[in-house]
Amino acid sequence: MRGYVADVLRVFQPASKGIVVHVRKLTPCFAALLPSFTFLAALAVTGALVAGGCGSGGSQKNPPLPDVVIRAVAQFVDVGQRYELDGSESTDPNGDAASLTFRWRLIAGGQDTSFDDHCKDDFAEICVTNSDDPCSQDPSKFCNDNTDCGGFGVCQTNKGTSSPDCSTGICNIGLGDENPQATMVANVPGPFTVRLTAVGAKSNGTGTMILDTYPSLYVVGSLFAFGGTQGGAVGEVADAAEFASGAVKGAANPANGDLVIIDAAIGALRVFDLHTGAILGSFGESDRFVTDPTALAFRSDNGRLYVAQSDGSVLIFDGTSGLLVSNFGNVGANPTAMAFAPETGDLLVVNGVAGSGVQVFGSDGSSKGVLGETASEVAEPIDIDLLGDPATTLLIADSTGGVVSCGIDGNDCGPFGNVSGMLAAGSPSALAVNPSFAHTDNAVLIADPVGKRVIACNESGDNCDTFGDTADLESDYSDVFFAPSTAPTTTTTLPATTTTTLP
Repeated sequence: MRGYVADVLRVFQPASKGIVVHVRKLTPCFAALLPSFTFLAALAVTGALVAGGCGSGGSQKNPPLPDVVIRAVAQFVDVGQRYELDGSESTDPNGDAASLTFRWRLIAGGQDTSFDDHCKDDFAEICVTNSDDPCSQDPSKFCNDNTDCGGFGVCQTNKGTSSPDCSTGICNIGLGDENPQATMVANVPGPFTVRLTAVGAKSNGTGTMILDTYPSLYVVGSLFAFGGTQGGAVGEVADAAEFASGAVKGAANPANGDLVIIDAAIGALRVFDLHTGAILGSFGESDRFVTDPTALAFRSDNGRLYVAQSDGSVLIFDGTSGLLVSNFGNVGANPTAMAFAPETGDLLVVNGVAGSGVQVFGSDGSSKGVLGETASEVAEPIDIDLLGDPATTLLIADSTGGVVSCGIDGNDCGPFGNVSGMLAAGSPSALAVNPSFAHTDNAVLIADPVGKRVIACNESGDNCDTFGDTADLESDYSDVFFAPSTAPTTTTTLPATTTTTLP
């Protein structure tokens, strides 16, 4: 219908050019509107214009909008890494594309996140400050150069003639969101939604793109965060020093990504916000029913949290509300780790006792005995996880100095690569399969409390090394886990936003 907005958003990813967003729009007659009108305001005014006959005749024509193209070197990065965005291939049907001006905005996600400023003479250089140039006639003021000082006390605002951050020239301070290209650090877990407005000769065009981060690795005790694919240090979670010093186990809530830990010092479950690191309190009503937790695991198909206590009792909580759902049963004293079999949904449990293997329990809590040959193949099982998509391998951390790899049924067991050669007696304490294993060689992460580091291995275990910056933390390395618990896998798009026509 005439007078209404028609938007088309197309997203594709050429193999050689990264992520691309194209936006083409047709707008109604908005000659009287400012370019900064919001969507709702534009709709309201559109109604008024249509009622007044704007766009109802054939004498007025709306100029076509710029075609906004956003390219991203990578749509997914680790927390702490940079997104590199480029809108320079945008075009203006009403004029020269070189005359387009740009406005980048972060419209969702992030925490005190902003676009980087860059050196004027070299966009590859990121900068934050300029040098100060004192005026000879008024040393208390600073100017761009001495010729700005036409008389005492009349200096202009200093812009600097050089920057300590730039090899030559000055820093374009405050202009990081006004270039065809833009960069931004993912300083907290994503997703982030960015919008690019291209201002053309006669109209504006707008495109959006959603960027995300890979799950981060968390090391406990306390809660230290690292980039999930490269291991770059992100830092200790904000409230961890005060509230997570007694952490011994951790897991990510699939409902919201929040960090759930067992605090052995007080015998309780604590929850931290994934994005801010702020303590959120106890997990649901667990403080009423949990007294001495030793292991925890979320079930992926329903998001419920299973909490095992030192006496072997297991409680089930709703992952969203935190309400107690039921008692699962008893899995034996002092369980140390749990996981769910992918085919049957059975609960797999280890307890660190020599020769105990991996214990199996049905959905009703009944014991099904030992899984396969794990009792004879693993000396002291301390932790477990599943590798593959779908899972084809069961990995078992053996606290006597190795990791054992078995089939899902617990048979065909053997050493996992060359990990045992890197671990001393007393290690490992835990392991975790990387949710992003398809995007990195660091597929399996192993906590090494004796060596005070986290070891990362590829899927076969034949290539292992210290993971990023995880060495020598103020931590007992009692557990490692990823949050969120799943990796982003698809390109996400937003509907195109309403764009006004320039007067």
